[in-house]
Amino acid sequence: MITYSAAQAISPAVERTKQFLFKPFSWGRFLKLTLVAMLTEGGMSSCNFNSNLPSGKAGGPMPPLHLPQIPQIHLPALAAIAGMLVVVALIMIPLWVLISYLVIRLRFSYFDCVMRMQDRIAPAWRLYHRQAMRYLGLSVCIGIVFLAVMAAVGYGLYSHFKPLFDSIGSDHPPNFFDFLPMAGVVLPLFLLLAVVGALVEGTASYFVLPRMALDDASIQDSLGDVWSDIQYEPGQFVLFFVLRFLVTLAASIIGAIALAIAMVVVAIVCVLIGLLLKAISNTALLAVGIPVGIVVGAFLLLAIMGLGGSIGTFRRNYALLFYGGRYPKLGDILAPSPLPPPAATWMPDVGPGPVPGSVEGA
Repeated sequence: MITYSAAQAISPAVERTKQFLFKPFSWGRFLKLTLVAMLTEGGMSSCNFNSNLPSGKAGGPMPPLHLPQIPQIHLPALAAIAGMLVVVALIMIPLWVLISYLVIRLRFSYFDCVMRMQDRIAPAWRLYHRQAMRYLGLSVCIGIVFLAVMAAVGYGLYSHFKPLFDSIGSDHPPNFFDFLPMAGVVLPLFLLLAVVGALVEGTASYFVLPRMALDDASIQDSLGDVWSDIQYEPGQFVLFFVLRFLVTLAASIIGAIALAIAMVVVAIVCVLIGLLLKAISNTALLAVGIPVGIVVGAFLLLAIMGLGGSIGTFRRNYALLFYGGRYPKLGDILAPSPLPPPAATWMPDVGPGPVPGSVEGA
């Protein structure tokens, strides 16, 4: 298979996504694949930036920050709360593990479908029980490490800014500006942790998962092989993640704009029809408006699922083509080597004379 650079793999990944989702095209097939892609590969990216700053009187100082007093909890009530938390944990943790396993196994199945360009989920589902269990163990280990890092960072920040927190309930509580130094440390730090977490999750999903699926490899062997690949071409792997983010962001923005335009048009038509029905009677408005609203909402959900699933399928194809040239077993499935031509049978050159074994004059 051709070894694509991170930039070169984009165009063939787009073509491969179109081939997989739309050829042959049927609505049932498309919605099934995009739903699975939304569940396993993710969908559109979203970035929300909100700034809600308290405002004081014009020209006056910012008011001090007062937090409500925490009521004292007696020991029996505290024991009851602790018991409820334990019961909730005993129910939610197994449920979370079960759902995580099902989603991970479905991710292996969709990986197999996209890799082999076939749309049957069930046959692929039956192949990857052991691999899904290993990947679940890897995910749990990563989650525990991440929570431990978050707890250590949180404790370090609390210890560093403890005087600020202690002053909240004092006679001289801090105002908004007193928290700006802490925000200047907390926001970049947690942004860094979010980026690291996304890189770890992407590395596991796009590079470790194929090793586990095709080699039935252990967690240790898969991580070691992927780490060797990254060490050999660190720049290309970094560029892969950068381009994956940028292409996903661009596709999400374009798709969101297209959906917004379509929804504005639909909303204008619905409002005009609603005004016409209201002029007739309120009963007609309710009788027609409620079913139309349900249909429009369903189509909106299907459009979001189709767009998000298409983007998720592109990301999987992009990773397959990029990593296929660096992982021969994957590359042989994506682009099988043509069979060599049959070897020519050697025949002796007998020249113009009689054929051996013939009898002259016969």
